[in-house]
Amino acid sequence: MQFRSEFALRITCLLVLCVGQPLHAQSQPAAPSAAEALLKKPTDFRTRAEIRNEYQKLEGDGYRNIFVPRFEYAVNADVALRAEIPYVTYDPGAGGERVSGQGDLLARGAWRVIQREGFGLIVAADVIFNTADDERLGFGTTVFAPNIYAAVDLPAYDSVFFPSIQHYFSVAGNGNRGDVSFTNIKPNLLTRWPNKIYTFLEPQFTIDWEHSAKVGMTLELEVGKILQKSIAAWVRPGIGVINRHDMASVYDWNMEIGMRYIF
Repeated sequence: MQFRSEFALRITCLLVLCVGQPLHAQSQPAAPSAAEALLKKPTDFRTRAEIRNEYQKLEGDGYRNIFVPRFEYAVNADVALRAEIPYVTYDPGAGGERVSGQGDLLARGAWRVIQREGFGLIVAADVIFNTADDERLGFGTTVFAPNIYAAVDLPAYDSVFFPSIQHYFSVAGNGNRGDVSFTNIKPNLLTRWPNKIYTFLEPQFTIDWEHSAKVGMTLELEVGKILQKSIAAWVRPGIGVINRHDMASVYDWNMEIGMRYIF
C-alpha cells in the first residue's frame, strides 16, 4: 500500500514537471508576426514590398488602370525610403485613343519626428519625376509633394486616426503642360477587427489651386487581412463624391486589389 502511494506521488510529480511547463508557456501570448506588428504599430517603418492594381471608371466609357509595384526600405523604425513606378493604361472613351506605358517614377523620404504613447507625427516628401512614356500617363512635369500626417490612437475603438495633408506643385518639366498645384487632405481611420482583419477608411479632399480652388472628393474603404506572418492582402473600392466629372483626380468609381510582403 505504501509502495502504491509512493508510486502515485512520483507519477504526480513527474506529470507536473513535464506538463506544467508547457501549460505555463501556452498561457503566454505569442509574439506578433511582422504583419501583425505593423498593424499594431503602423507608424513603425518596416521594409516591405507590395503590388497593387487599381481600376478607375471615368466619365462615359473612359477608364484608367494603374499597376504599381512599390518597395519601401526602413532605415530604422523612424526613417524610410520608398520607390514606385506604375504601369498605366488610359482610355478616354468616346472613341478616343487608348494609350499604355510607364508612368511617373515616385521617390519618397519619410521621418517620424515624434513618437509618444498614443501619438506619432511623420513628415515626408515625394518627388514625382516626369518619366511617363506619354504625357497622358503622368503629370507631364516633375512634381514635389511635401506631406505631414499624424497617428492618434483610439484604444476604445481599437483604431488609429490618421489626419494627413499633402501639397503637390510642379518644379520642372514640359512647358506644353500646365502647372500642377493642388492639395490633398485625408482624415483617415484604421480599425482592427477580429481574425486579423482591418479596415482603412480614406476620404480624400482635393483642392485644385490652378483651377479656381475647385474642390473634389473621393471616398475609399480598404478591407485587408493578414494571410501569413509576413503577408497581407486587401481590396479597396471607392467612389467619386464631389466634382467627379470636372476634376481629373476624381473618378466615378474605382476598385483596387493588392498584396504586401513585410520583411
